[in-house]
Amino acid sequence: MNSELMAAKKYGLFWSHHSVWDEALGSSFDGLYIYQPDRFWQPFWVLFNKLGQLNDYCFNQLVASETKLNELRAAYDCAVENKASGAEVFDFFSEEIPIWEDNIATFAKATPIVLLASFTEWGLKHIVESLFEDAPKKKERGISDIRFYVRYLVNYGVEINNVDELILQVDEFRVVRNNFAHGKWSKLEEDLHELSLKKAFTSVSKLFEEIEDAAWRIKNVFP
Repeated sequence: MNSELMAAKKYGLFWSHHSVWDEALGSSFDGLYIYQPDRFWQPFWVLFNKLGQLNDYCFNQLVASETKLNELRAAYDCAVENKASGAEVFDFFSEEIPIWEDNIATFAKATPIVLLASFTEWGLKHIVESLFEDAPKKKERGISDIRFYVRYLVNYGVEINNVDELILQVDEFRVVRNNFAHGKWSKLEEDLHELSLKKAFTSVSKLFEEIEDAAWRIKNVFP
């Protein structure tokens, strides 16, 4: 199994809009959870291209991190077999391998969530500005930017299907971003253990897909 399929199996992500069948595993991997518009409207076309780009960047980083750890473990095994290996070699691996194990357990999985949460906020602001020529300033402290922009869209006639359910799905990983930002490491590790990166990307893609669909239904009111 190559490094990409190993990462896909572990994290659920894959290259956007691509799929592959693995004979050895008897299973398929795909990035079809990233929606691709079939009608051209520039702001949404840009948004989904960027979402696919972000997905591919995050997947590439996961592949690279897993590859780095596997290389270190393989090099350690070689050092064990080599009777000429000195203590300094094992000192090196005793430090580097745990570091990369921790990188993968925390940073490798948290980083896509931090980027995805920021992307969601940017995407919503981008859509609001595209549809209404300007984005309002949030004055309420008790509401997230994501909920603020979604509410603004709904209040101005963009009737988004299943909006409450979609926002709850986004909130599940947005909490992880907040714990990362505020240094709540013990809670972060607990949340990351339960978190599905594929579900996080799917929920964002679905949210914007529903917004696009709602906007098309009333497109005649926009410039």
